[in-house]
Amino acid sequence: MSSLLVARFDPSLTYLALAVQALDVHQVKVQSLVSSQDLVNTSLSLGKNQKISSLLWVLPDQTSLIALGLTSGSILLYSPLLNSIVTELEHPSSLQVTDFHYSSASKSAWSTDIGGNIYEWDLQSHQLVLSLALFDLIELSESVSKVLSVKYNGKAHLLVGTQNVYLVDPSTKSVVKTFHAHVLPIHTLTPVPGSKDLFLTAAEGDRFVNIYSFHSAPAKAVLVAEAAIEHVAVNQHDTVGSILTAVTENGAVEVFQNPLTFESNALATPEKSKKKRKHTKAVLSKSSEATLKFGRPADEITSPDDETLHINAVALSSGVLHVTWLENASVSYFDALPWFTDAGFAFSGVQKIEKSKQKIRATSHTADGHDVAAPKLYQESHTVITEGNAFQDDVDEEENDETLEEKINKLSEQLRQAESRGKKKLKRHTPGSLAVVLSQALKNNDSSLLDNAVLINKDPEIVRNTIARLDPSLVVVLLDRLAERITRKQSRLEGLYFWIKWVIVIHGSVLSSIPNISNKLSSLHSILTKKADTLPRLLELQGRLNLLQSQNSLKKEILNGSLVNDEDGEQEVEYVEELDDAEHAGLISDDEDDDIDMDGVGDYENSEDEMEAGMSDEA
Repeated sequence: MSSLLVARFDPSLTYLALAVQALDVHQVKVQSLVSSQDLVNTSLSLGKNQKISSLLWVLPDQTSLIALGLTSGSILLYSPLLNSIVTELEHPSSLQVTDFHYSSASKSAWSTDIGGNIYEWDLQSHQLVLSLALFDLIELSESVSKVLSVKYNGKAHLLVGTQNVYLVDPSTKSVVKTFHAHVLPIHTLTPVPGSKDLFLTAAEGDRFVNIYSFHSAPAKAVLVAEAAIEHVAVNQHDTVGSILTAVTENGAVEVFQNPLTFESNALATPEKSKKKRKHTKAVLSKSSEATLKFGRPADEITSPDDETLHINAVALSSGVLHVTWLENASVSYFDALPWFTDAGFAFSGVQKIEKSKQKIRATSHTADGHDVAAPKLYQESHTVITEGNAFQDDVDEEENDETLEEKINKLSEQLRQAESRGKKKLKRHTPGSLAVVLSQALKNNDSSLLDNAVLINKDPEIVRNTIARLDPSLVVVLLDRLAERITRKQSRLEGLYFWIKWVIVIHGSVLSSIPNISNKLSSLHSILTKKADTLPRLLELQGRLNLLQSQNSLKKEILNGSLVNDEDGEQEVEYVEELDDAEHAGLISDDEDDDIDMDGVGDYENSEDEMEAGMSDEA
């Protein structure tokens, strides 16, 4: 399975730029179309949180740049010659970038996002010049997928592609004309070379290419392919005429000859009926005159994949058709086919073009199709076969003496222990891997994977980092899935609380910028509103319980304090300093101290005077 995300030829048909998925990061590769051109063969890996949503070539001041639109709302201007990011432009909406277009007339660039916002940038100062929202112009919530600057009545205008095409005057911020085009989002909106009046459109999953004129609302012609169209290229030749090629979803290239020659399919004999007059005004539809299918020669077909080489991109010069495909799902190969000869157009009917298996050419970062930094590959010629008894010398001899039954029992015990350890050890996801699993579950609507591998995680740190790595375009889908699970079993709200919380915290700006978000999340809103209605009653109950608990605690403290005073309280004691001094002097004993009447302190003073007089007589 190919890891290719998008492939684009540069306007000069010198290089090819590819965006590929490499493990858990996106890479940008630029390769030369001609083998002798080795000036540019570069590869740049983006950060883990930087996911490419669009890739387009830009040529300001004749310097080739690549505009990388990211899902995070940023635009990286990458220089293949320097192999580095020149600057970064950030959308104020932080929504996924859908398109980037450089206008050589105004020397400015235009970008769009999935929220319907359109921005103009000055590439000299890298500053935002103008911003407008398609929602304000047409009062419909449509995601803008393509933008193109054109001149209408001598004034700069914009062609804005959603499912339809709107001719917008950016100076007055108004819609001049509306062209009803497709049912699904448009992926190709390009002017016709050599014509100032014509442009063409193609949409996702659609087999039609519509050609429009600025001066007529209905399509002038509709080109019908055999399968859904993925890529379109158109060009003209002065003598032969015009040609349009379309790469379909099955990898074939369908060729339309002179699609810009609008001839009526009406009958030559005029009819007076209204039905015939309407038929003359019907839109011209046209099928392809040739289909090119690339594949291996019959003797090299070893699997169904060899029967058809899937063409990834196509480009047209004034006389050559350029195509590219992948070899070994990693290396791009090219072919240039002249689309006209002296007799006229070179292609007709169904043609199979055989391409033998290509020998992988070494580039600046690969050798024989493999990373030069990787270990050497296994080669049969380097294998050395030895005898089967080449055991290690330090084998325990006691193990050799074990019987077969003992070895089987020992092995069974080891298996049981390993199984028990495996049951106890839960698989722990990292935020990066869990974000990939979450995206896969949301895109494929896999409820089992979402429940058993993602929502079972309750670690707030893992939940926060996983939501931070989630594609903003999947945020609404995730909230819908969470609402479904809470509706079925409202007891799960506690387990899903962290998921809802971090989605709102991290992607709140994205949610607030989406029109009619309240209608899209009506189920989740009703559930959370019902839960929030019970909060005042719960808070009131909590206040009452806290009051009762405080009263009980106070009563206990009062009761405990009274009991302590009754049982352990001491009687008041009067301290007399003279008694303490007499006791230390040995004049009275502890027993006499107990018998002394504290009210007769004067008697004690008289006896003390008598003792002093007796001592003086003895002296």
